[in-house]
Amino acid sequence: MKRGTMRTERTDTRGVTINLLAEICETDVSTIEGAQRLREDLGMDSLQSLELLSCVSEALKIDLDIEEAMGIRTVDDACEFVLSQYQDQRGHGRS
Repeated sequence: MKRGTMRTERTDTRGVTINLLAEICETDVSTIEGAQRLREDLGMDSLQSLELLSCVSEALKIDLDIEEAMGIRTVDDACEFVLSQYQDQRGHGRS
């Protein structure tokens, strides 16, 4: 895969994830930062976490494994998890 394609996927999946996260947490997208913790900083509960996975899955047309998502703690973790799942399911390995 070309480098530009990977960068575009990273940007697109990150944007979708952060926008949905802001919507679910009822906060302005501009206030969300990568190092923020989902529970402690954004106040997400387990139901909202499941909602995020469901919405991202639907928006990107991919399946997200709830068990694998259990280790997500920060916004960056969530974005990297979604990117990894997206690339795996689209047949794009990490470069």
